Parts: sequence; structure tokens; C-alpha cells
Amino acid sequence: MKRILPLFLILSLGVAYAAETVDGVRRQIKTVNEETSREKKLHADEKKRHEDFIKSGRDKVVSLNNQKKSLRSEIETMKAELARLNEARNKSAGVAHWYEARKQKYAQELAKVAEDLVPYFEADFPYRATETAESFKQMASELRKGVVAPDDALGRILEVFMDRIRMGYTTESWDGYLTDAETGKQMQGKYFRYGAVAAIFESADQTEYYWLDHVNGAYKWKKLPSSLEVRAQVKDALRVAEGKAAPHIVRIPVPTGDAVKSVSAEKSAAEKTAPVKKEVEK
Repeated sequence: MKRILPLFLILSLGVAYAAETVDGVRRQIKTVNEETSREKKLHADEKKRHEDFIKSGRDKVVSLNNQKKSLRSEIETMKAELARLNEARNKSAGVAHWYEARKQKYAQELAKVAEDLVPYFEADFPYRATETAESFKQMASELRKGVVAPDDALGRILEVFMDRIRMGYTTESWDGYLTDAETGKQMQGKYFRYGAVAAIFESADQTEYYWLDHVNGAYKWKKLPSSLEVRAQVKDALRVAEGKAAPHIVRIPVPTGDAVKSVSAEKSAAEKTAPVKKEVEK
């Protein structure tokens, strides 16, 4: 009996230890299963994220490819547009170069025309003729240097011509001095200009009268003949020019070669109302 009791105790202890060991193993197995399930879940989540990443990457690659194609198409379009613009620019540059060359050539030709006109104005009726000739010389110089544009120079030339044309429709009288070319005597008096046809000088004491003659291509002041009729006609013309008499037909001496002749000239009411210019010739 005493031997059986220890053996029973040993068996009881063994059974209890075995039961505890099985429970521990079961707990470990459960823990392992739970860990395995968690790992599987984590793996599944990671796999899903990876698949989503791959899909997103593929979508981005497709989108980038589409954008690349669109950009290539735009680049080709821009290249074609640049080629067209370069062609148009080269063509415009050629046209501009041709126009500039023509402009310079025209400026040189216009300068030559202005220079050729200088002798004509220098030999023209001596009323601001020197000033006009100098203006043309300066204009030609500025054209050759490129200081003034041809269109501006042409406008100035036409303006000078218009001034000369308008001068032919005006009459003026002004105070001044005249030196007799033969005697060298200087006289104070009054000048009278009728358009670009005739010019007369009357001394202050109304005893000497001169008229502008044109002989051998040059204008010279010549003394009027001592004819009472001619002097009366000149006085009458001076009175009309100064507005001291009503407008009417007057007779004035004009250059006709080497002889002095008189022609009829009618002053209009508009010429009478024009202001009388007062100047001093030095």
C-alpha cells in the first residue's frame, strides 16, 4: 500500500504536468494561428496596396504617354508654325531690304532733282529767290545724309513751289533802299512788286523811278525813261498796290527783252484787301 501511494502521486503529478503542457501547446498553437492570420491579413493588405500602386503607375504611364503624344503633336504644329513665320519673316526682310534700297535710291535721285532746281531758282524772279535756292541746297544735303525722309523732302519741295505760285497772285509794296548800278548812288524809297512779273522802285522824293529788267538771263534795275505818261502809270499802279485807290486796270512796265513796254494788269478786290508788307532792303 505504501508503494502504491507514491506511484499514484507520481502518476497524478505526471498527468497534471501533461495536461498543463497540452494547454500551453494549445495556447501557443492559437497564438501562432492568430499571428499567422494577422500576417496573412497584412500580406493581403500589402498585396492589395501593391496592386493598387501598380495599377496607378500603369494609369500614370498611359496618361504620360497620351500627354507625350499630345506634346509631340503640339511641337510638330509649333515647328510648322515657326517655319512659316521664319519664311514670312525672311520674305518681309527681303521686301524691307528692297524697299530700303529703293528708298535710298529715291532719296539720292530726289536730292539730285533738288540740286538741279537750284540754278533755276537763282535765275528766277529775284524775290526770295536766294532764300529758296539755299533751302533746296540744304534739302539736297539732308537727303544725301539721310537726315530727312524723302516724303518729307518732297512735301517741302511742293510747298516751295506752291509758295512761288502763290507769289504770282500777290502784290506788295515796302520801304527800302536802292543803289544805282551806274552811279553808285543810294536812294531811299518804296518798292512795288506785281506777282512775279514786275518790280518797280520809287524814290522818296518821287523823282527817280526804276524797274526790274531781265536781260541776258539776269535781272537788273534800270531807270525808267523820263516820260510823264509812264511815270503817271507807275504812280497809279503804286497807289492801287498800297490800297490808296480803288482796284482797276493799271499799266506797268515788264521785262520784254531790251525794250520797255507796258502791259495791262488788273488788280482784284481780294488783292486790294491783302495787307501791305513793309520791309527794309539792306
